[in-house]
Amino acid sequence: MKTIKTLVFPFLLLLASIWSCKKEEIKEEVKPNIPEKLVNIDPTVTYQKISGFGAANRMWGTQSLLPAEAQKAFGTGSDELGLSIFRVRLSSDKAEWPIIIQAVKEANTRGVKVLASPWSPPAAFKSNNSTVRGYLLPEKYTAFKEYINEFIQFMADNGAIIDVVSIQNEPDWKPNYESCDWVADDFINFLKAPGEIVGAKVAGPESLNFNQEFTNTILQDPVASQKLDIVAGHIYGSGLAPFPLAEQQNKEIWMTEYLLNLDTGNAGAAAWSTYTESTKWLESIKMLESVHEAMINNWNAYIWWYLQRYYSFIGDGEQGTTNGAVLKRGVAFSHYAKFIRPGSQRIKTELSANNDLKVTAYINGNQTIIELLNAKTYDINNVTLTGVTAKSVEAYTTTILETQSKVTGDPSKLNFNIPANGITTVVITN
Repeated sequence: MKTIKTLVFPFLLLLASIWSCKKEEIKEEVKPNIPEKLVNIDPTVTYQKISGFGAANRMWGTQSLLPAEAQKAFGTGSDELGLSIFRVRLSSDKAEWPIIIQAVKEANTRGVKVLASPWSPPAAFKSNNSTVRGYLLPEKYTAFKEYINEFIQFMADNGAIIDVVSIQNEPDWKPNYESCDWVADDFINFLKAPGEIVGAKVAGPESLNFNQEFTNTILQDPVASQKLDIVAGHIYGSGLAPFPLAEQQNKEIWMTEYLLNLDTGNAGAAAWSTYTESTKWLESIKMLESVHEAMINNWNAYIWWYLQRYYSFIGDGEQGTTNGAVLKRGVAFSHYAKFIRPGSQRIKTELSANNDLKVTAYINGNQTIIELLNAKTYDINNVTLTGVTAKSVEAYTTTILETQSKVTGDPSKLNFNIPANGITTVVITN
C-alpha cells in the first residue's frame, strides 16, 4: 500500500498542476466583450459634389511654389498630398504678376484648379490712394473688372490658367496691411456695374468668418447673385454652418482660407519649435475636425492657408522644419485631399449610439471612401461598416505615431479599430 500511495500522490499533484495551467491558458484566451460600433453607409442618399481640397501659395515676396514642391503638393503618390486646389494672390501691382506664372503652370499641369484672390485693387482705384484700407471708388468699378480681366488674360498668354477669381479677400476685416473695405451693397453695385469678368468663374465675398448676413444680402439681389458662381468665405472665429440660401441657388460653397498655428504668429508668442509634437498633433486634429464640419455642412471645397510654412503642409526651413519636406499636418490633411478626389460625391452615413467617431463617406466611380476621424483620447475599436459590399479594401491610418500606414482589409468583415486622436481612410473597391 505504501508503494501505491507513493506512486499515486505525485501523479495527482501532476494532474492538479496541469489543470491549473490549463485554467490559466483558458483565462488568457477569454477576450473582453467590446460592443460592436456600426457605421451604416447608404449610397442611395447623396449630398454635395466635391470640388477639391487645397492650400495657398506664398502671397507676398518673390518666393513661389517650386516644381519639386508642386509634385509633393499635387501628386497622389507616396509622400505626396494630393491637393486639387491652389490659391494665389491677384496682386495690385502688375509688376508682380510674373512671380506666380510657373507655380500656376505646375498646378495646371496636374489638373489642379487655381483660385486667385486680390487683397486690394490698385491704389489709384481707391478712396485713400493706398493698398491699405480705404474703399474702391464707385467710378472705378468697371476699371477694376478690366484689371481682373487683364490679369486673367496675362496669365493665359503665359500658359498659366486661372480657373476662379475672387473680388476681395476678407472685405469685412480691417487690418493694417494690404486690404480694402467693402460692405455687401458695395459688392452688389460692383457686380451690377458695367463690364463683366470673363475667362474665369467668380467667387465671393470671402468674408472673415463666412458671415451669412453679408453673403446673403448679395445673394438676395437676383442680378448680383447671377454674376456670382461660387459662395466663398473663411472660418476665423466662426462661420462653420450650413448655408441654405447658397444651396437653394445651387451655388458651390468654398471655404477659401483658415489656419491654426498655436498662435505663434502673434507678437510675444512662444515659438513653434518650443511646442511638443503631441501638442502640434492635437491642433492638427482640430484642423481635421473643421474639414469634417465643412463636409457635413455640404460645402464643396476646403482651402488651407499657406501650403509651405513651418506650421503647415510642407516645411519652409523655419522653426526646425526642413525646407521642402512634407510635414505631419500635411499628411493628416491628405486623408481628405488625396483620397476624396474632385467629382466625388458625399453619401449618407449613420452611426450607432455608442460610436464617438466623426464619419463622412463618398463615392467616386467604383470606389467608396470612408473617413473615420477619432478626435477622442481613447481608441474606438470594433467598428463595422455596413451597407456596402467590397471586392477589395485598403485602410490608411495616421496618428501621432503612424504616418498613413496602409493595411489590406478583409472584404467580408469590414471591421476596424480606430486609434485615439487619429484618422483612418477606408477605400473600398466594389
